[in-house]
Amino acid sequence: MDYETEEQQVEALKAWWAENGRAVITGVVLGAGLIGGWTFWTGYQEKQAVIASDIYSRTIEALDGGDAAAAASLADELTDDQPGKLYSAYANMAAARAAVEAGNLADAMRRLEWVSSHAPQEDVQLIARVRLARVQGASGDAAAGLASLPGTYPESFTGLVEEARGDLLMMTGDLQAARDAYKTAQASQYVANREGLTMKLNELALPGDTAGDSAESTS
Repeated sequence: MDYETEEQQVEALKAWWAENGRAVITGVVLGAGLIGGWTFWTGYQEKQAVIASDIYSRTIEALDGGDAAAAASLADELTDDQPGKLYSAYANMAAARAAVEAGNLADAMRRLEWVSSHAPQEDVQLIARVRLARVQGASGDAAAGLASLPGTYPESFTGLVEEARGDLLMMTGDLQAARDAYKTAQASQYVANREGLTMKLNELALPGDTAGDSAESTS
């Protein structure tokens, strides 16, 4: 629109501002608030990550120094301050290992149960469930251990899960089911204890089995 005089331009600007000025101010304020809020949140998250990393490092140092009580306290601090974070899960798994070594299976189970429910990554939850199952078996409750094992899992976990299942089934006396679990584990390309599985299968060999039947070689 063309304006004939400067006065007309000024009047038009006043009219536009009267109609739109509040929205402009609100948009500027909100925009600044969002940018400021995002900057604050990003900085806060980075600071929390640094704190968590430091506490986790101190947890491992305490364990390496043989101070299981200090490690447990630090793991609890992370659990309280930053639940659902990966460092919290790692610290509790490390503290659970120390608890097992100290014979405190109840504390180990408590920590592993927490990790299996709160770890932010599925693979960490699965590892915690397998370790929990083994500790439950060591405590004399193989049935609880079997219940803790995941029913479904990525193929890369086959060796880990099925060997643990076989060990727990051995405790219950179900030797055939244990044998089947070991064979499933050994058949997987993802197995770290192939030699140990071969020994277990040989011990469970049925009458008439040959060495190849009881422990098929996948090499």
